[in-house]
Amino acid sequence: MEHLVESLKKLAASRPDDVQKFKVIPNTAHILLTLPDETKFGFLRDNMTKPLESLLRKGPAIQVEAVGITERLCKEIGRATKPEDALVHVDINIYGPQSLRDEVGAVLSGHKLWLQRPDCYRSQYPYSNQSNPHMIIFPDVHGDLVEEEIQKEISPASKPRTAKTKLDKFMEEVHISAEDKENGLENETGDQRLKTPLLMHQQQALSFMLQRESGDIPEQRRLWEKTTKNGQEMFIHRITKTSSPVKVEEMGGGVLSDEMGMGKSLCILALIVQTLDASHAWADQRKNDEHTSSKIRRHSHSSLIIVPSALLINHWLKEIRDHTGDALKTLKYHGPGRERELGALEQSDVVITTYNTLAAEATAKKSQLHKINWYRVVLDEGHIIRRQATTLYRHCADLEARSRWCLTGTPIQNRLEDIGALFAFLRAEPFHSIAQFRRFICAPYEEGKPIAKERLILLYRSLCLRRTKDILTLPGCDEQTRTLELTDDEKRQYAKTTNILDRYMRTQEHRAGGAGYGHYHSLQSWKKTQFGLFQAHLQLRILCNHGTFQKPFSWKKRDMKDEKTAEREAFISELGAGSELLCDGCKAFRPIIGLAAGAQHNFAGDCPHSFCLECLEDFSGLPGLENMRTCPLCLRNGNTVVRADDATDVVMQDADRTESTDRDMHQDAYFNHVGYSTKMEALVEDVKKDIVESKSIIFSCWTRTLDLIAKTLRKEQIEFDRIDGKCLLSERQRIIDRFAAKDSAPVLLMTTGTGAFGLNLTAANRIFIVEPQWNPSVENQAIARAIRLRQEKKVQVTRYFIKDTIEEQMMSQQVKKRQVASFGVVREDGLGAAQEHQEEDAHS
Repeated sequence: MEHLVESLKKLAASRPDDVQKFKVIPNTAHILLTLPDETKFGFLRDNMTKPLESLLRKGPAIQVEAVGITERLCKEIGRATKPEDALVHVDINIYGPQSLRDEVGAVLSGHKLWLQRPDCYRSQYPYSNQSNPHMIIFPDVHGDLVEEEIQKEISPASKPRTAKTKLDKFMEEVHISAEDKENGLENETGDQRLKTPLLMHQQQALSFMLQRESGDIPEQRRLWEKTTKNGQEMFIHRITKTSSPVKVEEMGGGVLSDEMGMGKSLCILALIVQTLDASHAWADQRKNDEHTSSKIRRHSHSSLIIVPSALLINHWLKEIRDHTGDALKTLKYHGPGRERELGALEQSDVVITTYNTLAAEATAKKSQLHKINWYRVVLDEGHIIRRQATTLYRHCADLEARSRWCLTGTPIQNRLEDIGALFAFLRAEPFHSIAQFRRFICAPYEEGKPIAKERLILLYRSLCLRRTKDILTLPGCDEQTRTLELTDDEKRQYAKTTNILDRYMRTQEHRAGGAGYGHYHSLQSWKKTQFGLFQAHLQLRILCNHGTFQKPFSWKKRDMKDEKTAEREAFISELGAGSELLCDGCKAFRPIIGLAAGAQHNFAGDCPHSFCLECLEDFSGLPGLENMRTCPLCLRNGNTVVRADDATDVVMQDADRTESTDRDMHQDAYFNHVGYSTKMEALVEDVKKDIVESKSIIFSCWTRTLDLIAKTLRKEQIEFDRIDGKCLLSERQRIIDRFAAKDSAPVLLMTTGTGAFGLNLTAANRIFIVEPQWNPSVENQAIARAIRLRQEKKVQVTRYFIKDTIEEQMMSQQVKKRQVASFGVVREDGLGAAQEHQEEDAHS
């Protein structure tokens, strides 16, 4: 430990945002890292030794350097309680002449190590894709556009998870082994106050939750095993091998991680109703206790449910009405006018709030929710708190409750520690400490030891319940792809645009070429460029949708704001629901789909901010921000600053024009009044079929495309509703409810991002995907919103792509993209789960 403390002191002497450099030195069986003053810092994992030794033997032509961010290193070392827990992350940068490029690549790939885009590197050696021997080239407009260049516009957590990674396969084996036929779960039909009959898998979920809350757990699901030692009855923990002479209580909650659409919310409501009497008795007993915590003012029988957005509050309120009628007294704890009296909170059966509200109050030290000892706390989409180092996790973990539950269809987003953070939130000793989870689960897994899987199976069997839709009988879906061909006029415009963009890209390549020293390796980073391959792809993809309605591309007449909007919309759509960005309003990492409204909002001016849906909803209720024409955080001349509810400064500015008028005027600058789109014609032709008996959703990632679709539908006198990033949460719910009614508009237009976030779209039986996505999982997320419980009809999915264009090339690259994706499930530290065997960890 003295060595750890000394290293920590030396690192802490630097500025937190400094990049700490380490010397890389071969030393017998390991590669050592030393600080600049020759102090030994740590050693790399064994799998790095041979390849780096081989490269270092090549002399001064190859330079190997380790770098890390000082603040992150300090935090990782500071969390360690003993030397073997001090596992930190560094980047290995390799520099050398272009002539050794392929040789370096062969050495590393021979040891299953792969070079990626740098996070930080020496400025005198600029990085280029051509210098990276592991760059995978994808044929494009002229055979030289690279998939990795497209991905540089996307954050490190954005790679599509379309192929099974090492971690995926590992967890699949865990899930299969954890749940067997003899699972010790009975069929609990539920309390008579529950209006909706439970399906068999929901009955077993209710049984599991009742066991976890009561402690009456069958032997095969217990972590403490009864045994005899030296003639004395003992209890041994199956994983840690800790012993206890008395029976250890196992109770307090768990993780319900059934796949999306299997009715997790109904299971929780069934649990709340069935334990209502017991919760009152518990609260009364706690009130009569002689001792209590100084911060706790009330003890409540209520269940506190925390959800990602106000939209999901509405969803839960509807679920409560549908499934329990008036059996539960419910309180919505959200918005400026929310009820803050502790008495009202204490007396409710269910209190529903959002992560944002919880965090805002706790940060401002005005949290009423933390003054109550709840009977039960439920985290909806519980994987949101998977980063244990965040303030959001701490605010959730600090809540006091008898039982804790996490609902999530994806308990592991991209690393094992994700589920470890949920176990820590549950306070499931000894795994209330993430260090214990790393020691007993993560470390053996990273070392390839089978014991890791055996231990995680035991944890899952005890604390988690996960089933897939395979156990259900759902109508499913039929899928078809329509291959279309541009008209002659569209082909000429497409070819002209291609030539303009290609000429520009070749000019840029010529200007950037020729570095003698190439930077080979480091983490990928998202770097904005003035105009690059990602934007070139966008121009051609949008043209495939709009045909000759779109005005010809011109450098002189480029609308930079409109281009940035299109980039943002495509960027968000490609990331998918599993990725996150920082919300500029609440300063919390929120699901990327949840930031779609902020990123797509087209605020006046060149605004860089993104907001989660909930922050936008809060801002919209303030005087002067009803039309949301100005970014709440951008101060401009003539604006007045007002104070938002307990949290954020926002800006007031009256809109000079209504949104619809502004949109129509901007369309005049973007679209031709007369034109033709092959894709629009095919789409409307398909929508009109069986329109009386069908409900259809049309998805596109671009609001401009939705504008053109809307214009085309109006021409055909087809009624429709629309939801995109500008649609506020409260309005979205009204539109969805209206769409579900039989006598409502038969068509709903949606941006792909909004369709993949927090919506139940079972009213639809036809889905149209207007354009292919680089990340097909985003399409699947949107489709899955319709294929779920209570879907009565088979869903027909129709996709469109244009032959002999970039869209055909996108479709043809799916196999290769899946191969690339298997190396691209990037974890919080920036490294792929499938690449864990190559991660440059230093044991300090």
